[in-house]
Amino acid sequence: MSKGSLREAVSREPKSQWARARSALPDAITAGVFLVLWVAPFAFGVSGVRNAMLLMLVEFVLIHATAMMGATVEARSGRDAKIRVLLGFGLLYALFIGAFAFAFREWWPVYAFGWLLLAKLVRLFGTADSDDARWQRHSDWALTCMLYLGGAFATLFLPVPRLGITPEIQPQLGIEGGGEWVQNPHIVIAFGALYFSALAWARWRDFRFPRSHLPNLRKPPSR
Repeated sequence: MSKGSLREAVSREPKSQWARARSALPDAITAGVFLVLWVAPFAFGVSGVRNAMLLMLVEFVLIHATAMMGATVEARSGRDAKIRVLLGFGLLYALFIGAFAFAFREWWPVYAFGWLLLAKLVRLFGTADSDDARWQRHSDWALTCMLYLGGAFATLFLPVPRLGITPEIQPQLGIEGGGEWVQNPHIVIAFGALYFSALAWARWRDFRFPRSHLPNLRKPPSR
């Protein structure tokens, strides 16, 4: 271990098992839902797979929202001020998702947005205002981007087993439109299962990229 890595390990604020479990639980539950749907596509009703596909689109929006919320947290002092601004951002993104849900005549994206936003806020408010918390926020955002983009491309270009989502039952899933995800919904479900499982594991292990890999950490936060 290099001297820099040793200093980083010592400077990290240790987290209890409860704190790490609380952080990992929402993503672990979501991963479990995707795994169940991959094996038994009707386990949560006829529209279960379609709803899970919408959830992955909502997660893409929330990755962007998380970057905005993280910047807001660093730009405000005081917990109340941060909560007010974050609620404003939450409302803005909720209106966007609401319009998306109205266009598809499905309220599921709104519920999915709330659930995924809860997972992000649990992580965001699970740390104090400190350099360690800032390190965690930057690492979390980099990790989610890497896992989402990497998972999307990997499941598109690598062979993915269909498991329970066979060609015979696919017409019963109620998925309309065109595109690779619509024609092969099992790759989206596999993507979701792998993505949220990796996130849950990272939360449980309190994984972070080295500071040297996160250039924005070199800039002081706004006051």
